[in-house]
Amino acid sequence: MPKKQNTTAQRAREAARQGTKYTQALRNGAGYHPAAGTTATASEDDRFGGHEFEYEQVTDLFRCTECRVYEVVARDTDGPIKPCTGPIGYGGDTERVYLLLTENPELPHSHVASLAWNIRNTGIGRAPRYAWRDGKLLVESAPSVVAELARRIEQITSTIDSRQVPAVSSVDHLTAEAGRAILAENYAAYVAEYGEPA
Repeated sequence: MPKKQNTTAQRAREAARQGTKYTQALRNGAGYHPAAGTTATASEDDRFGGHEFEYEQVTDLFRCTECRVYEVVARDTDGPIKPCTGPIGYGGDTERVYLLLTENPELPHSHVASLAWNIRNTGIGRAPRYAWRDGKLLVESAPSVVAELARRIEQITSTIDSRQVPAVSSVDHLTAEAGRAILAENYAAYVAEYGEPA
C-alpha cells in the first residue's frame, strides 16, 4: 500500500504537472530559502540531497536535472536521500568548489546568459540560482574538474568591433564555504530588491 503523501507533497506534485519545478514547489511549501540553505523545517541539505527534481511526463516520475537519477531511486525507504552527484561530468564527485567570474568591462552589454549557457554546455560546471550580481557570476564545479573548467572559461570570447575579446576579465577559485556565502549574499540582495520569490 503506497504511503499517504502530506499536503505539501501533494501540492508540489500538482504544481509540477502544471509546469513548476517539483523540488522548488516542495521547498516553497516548507519555507525553504534557496541560498540560505536552511529553514526552521528543512535541514542543511534541504531534504533533497542537492537534487533538482522535475516531473517527467513520459514516466510519471520525478528526475534530477543534474545527475539524471529518478527520485524513487535516490530515496532509500528507511534512510536519508542519496546526495546528488551533480552533472555526469563531475565524475560522481560530491564535493563542490566555485569559480567567481568577473565579466569583461570592455563588453558593451552583459553576456551573462550566453556565458552561463556556455559553461553549462561544458558538462563540468553550472551557474546555480542567484549566481549573478554586480558583474560577477558564481559557477559551481567539482574539485576534480575545476581546473579544466577554468581553462575552458578563459577561452570563451565575444566579438567587439570585429575583434575577439575574453568574456571574463578574471577567474577566482573559491572554496565551497566561500561560494555558499556569496550565494547567500546574492539571495539576500535579491529579496531586498524584489521580495521573496514566489
